Amino acid sequence: MTQTIWIYIALVASGGGLFLFGILQAIASYKKRKLMRLEDIESLNPVKTISPPGDSQEATLERAADNISGRFSIIRKGTIAFSIFLIILIGLLPFSTQLPFTSISLLVSAFGIVLGIAARPIIENFISGILLSFSSAVRLGDTVIIDGFYGTVEDITMLHTTVKTWDWKRYIIANSDMLKREVVNYSVRDTYIWAHVEFYVSPEADLSAVRYTALRVAEQYNASQVKEPPKFWVIAMGETAMKCWIAAWATSPANAWAIQHNIRTDLVMALQEMGVKTQLNQHQLKSDQSLFTKG
Repeated sequence: MTQTIWIYIALVASGGGLFLFGILQAIASYKKRKLMRLEDIESLNPVKTISPPGDSQEATLERAADNISGRFSIIRKGTIAFSIFLIILIGLLPFSTQLPFTSISLLVSAFGIVLGIAARPIIENFISGILLSFSSAVRLGDTVIIDGFYGTVEDITMLHTTVKTWDWKRYIIANSDMLKREVVNYSVRDTYIWAHVEFYVSPEADLSAVRYTALRVAEQYNASQVKEPPKFWVIAMGETAMKCWIAAWATSPANAWAIQHNIRTDLVMALQEMGVKTQLNQHQLKSDQSLFTKG
């Protein structure tokens, strides 16, 4: 071999090695950030509850950490194998006239077509799993609504994503489908959320008294970390009822669930004591309930 070819091979090897090192460093950085985020997660449950025996919060977080380590280990090994193959392929370019590249390319193409047809779903889900591993749109521990199911992202493997619903069922979605779904994410930026309760009162009700009572009830549960007090709104006025909202700040979706329950309970009892008639919009009630009864 001539000196030029040796120089070319050395440049390809050193450049490929630096490129691979940079990619592996980026993968390690992403892995570290994902693991550090787990330490800040209060709970992987969409609703505050006491975990059953054998499924404690510590065990769940430990499984989540193992899941992240396993996923990034697979990505790391795959990246190394693919990079080495690419470096070798580029390094062989000067010898293209001496090797039967036509036969090799035909063989590789035929193998790729057969593999693509036979294992297309697996390949799609695997690639989607890699994309989800580096995505910030849906992460382990995020509280989401997907396909009408309210829950927490409990597991992201290389092939599927598992969402633990509020009633502890598991909703499993193929990763290729997960990338196509519309997701409401309560945790993508921060975990704070307005916990609002919708209710209806008679048009004859004393609105100032209703407002005062609703704010007083909500104030008991408003997050202490937030300086903004609860808010009261009249959303709509009809012949048979006035539609009202009362909202308080919650530090997490799980806390919001509990706050909404407490506000509803205390508000109903307070309005009953005042003699204020509450009205129910049946269509809206059924619509709200479907979120938690589906599945």
